[in-house]
Order: sequence, then structure tokens, then C-alpha cells
Amino acid sequence: MKKLTLVLLAGVILLTGCLREDSENVNQDRIWAHYELFYDANEDMTYARATFRFGGMTGTKLNLTDPSEVRFNGDVLPFREGLAYYEEDYAGFIQTGTFEFEDLDGNQYVNDVEIRTIEFPETFGPIDQMAAFELSWDGSALTDFEIVSVWLNGINEGDSQLFLEEGEGSTDIILSQNDLEELPVGTTDAWIERAYRPLIDQATDVGGMLTGRYRGQQRPVEIQ
Repeated sequence: MKKLTLVLLAGVILLTGCLREDSENVNQDRIWAHYELFYDANEDMTYARATFRFGGMTGTKLNLTDPSEVRFNGDVLPFREGLAYYEEDYAGFIQTGTFEFEDLDGNQYVNDVEIRTIEFPETFGPIDQMAAFELSWDGSALTDFEIVSVWLNGINEGDSQLFLEEGEGSTDIILSQNDLEELPVGTTDAWIERAYRPLIDQATDVGGMLTGRYRGQQRPVEIQ
């Protein structure tokens, strides 16, 4: 349950904090940080992202005031004005890396992030709506603080279904019959993603979050 809670709380981050503030105007010990390394196999791109907020994950987003900065593997991350986070993109797959954040008081926080891979099996489908479907993924078994997500997006608007698996040691995910029945018959786009969110190593008094996320190749699958 604690792992699923972490995932749901991470989703809250995307829905809150439209306002922003300069970090020079806040207590440096109250800066909450989210460091994410995300690989999208459909683009063959890796994104290193850092988001800073005041007081916690739902607080006001922060723009770091010079000379405060955040680096990934030694590269200073530029600020993306539109979404108010720091990000650099890289061609290819970067599986591990190190984020370094220095605040205005000279405190340094260093955190390593790891991505764990996942893909659909070579043979996937067709899926019968009248029975639950067991999907064994291509990748290692889940460990603590991990979750796998599978989306099936039908041809009609608003008919997508989300399936989650977080059981330690799991190597497959069950697509329930009740949810499959909500999808239209025909070809459906399928997505698979794996998120690893271990406890953060170095953070301020209000904590932070680490995420290593891998999105596998999108696949068409037949619903019948």
C-alpha cells in the first residue's frame, strides 16, 4: 500500500502548484525536491528532471535563485519556464545518474537515481474480453518501492483502462475481466511503464522524492 500511495502522491504533483516563487524568498531548509530520471523507449530519449517546491510536494514551485543550482551527472539543468521545473534531455538510454542540488546556504544534496527496464513480451494478445488476462512482462521481478502500470487505450474517447501491479516479486500483471469489458472490440494501443521510487538519500527537513521511470515501446493489441 505504501508504494501505491507514493505513486498516487506523485500524481498530485502534476495537479498542484501553478504558482511559483524565487528560492531566495523562502527558508532553504523548507525546499522539497523531486528528482526524476525518465526514459521513453518510443523516442529513445532520457529526461533528467528536478522540481523544487516550498514546504512539500503540493507547495509552490520554486525557481532557484543564482548561485543555487541543480546538476545531473555534472550538467547544470536549465529551467523550463512553462512547467517550472529543471530538465535536460539526452539521446539514448541513461540507466543511472546523480543529481546534485546546492541551495543558497551552501548546503549540498546528492542523490543517485536508477531506472529499471520493462517491455511487453514479444508475443502479446489477442485479449479475450470474457476472461482475465495474465500479462508477463519482459524484465526483472518487482522489488520494494516499485510499480508497473499498463494502459489500454481503445478507439473511442474516454475508454482507456489502467492496470497496476506493485507486489514484490511479481513478474506479471492481471488485466481483470471487468475492466477489459469496458474496452471496445478491435485494435487497442497498449503502454507499459515501470517506476522505481526508493527513499531519498539526502534531502532538507521537508524531504523529497526519487523516481526512476521507464516507458516501454507502445504496442497494438487486439481486443476480441
